[in-house]
Amino acid sequence: MSNTDPLHERGSALENHFFAKLDNKLLEELKIKEDHDNFIGEFSRISGLKDVKILEAIYKIGVTPQSFTALRVFPLVAVAWADGVLEEAEKSTINTLAASQSISKQGPAGQLLAKWLEKKPTSEMFEAWETYAKALVAALPAQDADELKNTLVKEIHTVASSSGGLLGWAAISAGEHKALNRIEAALTRS
Repeated sequence: MSNTDPLHERGSALENHFFAKLDNKLLEELKIKEDHDNFIGEFSRISGLKDVKILEAIYKIGVTPQSFTALRVFPLVAVAWADGVLEEAEKSTINTLAASQSISKQGPAGQLLAKWLEKKPTSEMFEAWETYAKALVAALPAQDADELKNTLVKEIHTVASSSGGLLGWAAISAGEHKALNRIEAALTRS
């Protein structure tokens, strides 16, 4: 029986090694799935997007929640500042939209937004946003890119028209129209 003990021990060691590798692989797959599910949930909360197909497309191309938050927030601020003045109604509308996207005032995105609401972002920031938006839209499937564009365009129109104009006329200034067109062009697939 002593001759079979080493064989049995080797068999057990091999079996343990095999199952350890299998367990590690399964654990890794579970972690990847959990990371994916956490990403989709967090991204949905931050972005306001509920369509899982769009969220999956964004996940696959490697967009982070932080970069996407900047993508969502910057156009609101850019339109509001487009005429050189950030009006209280525009600021209030932006804060309402940010809250609806679950952007915490204490988090990095909320702090960035607060900074942009105090000081007009530079033209270089607008150019960087355009470059990022164009790349993101090009990487997304056409239908998802269109839905993202429609969502953002609706939000920026809400901000632009929030200052009201004179008796409802000229609610959107010439500078805001220019910024709206620039943002819409960046979100349009070529």
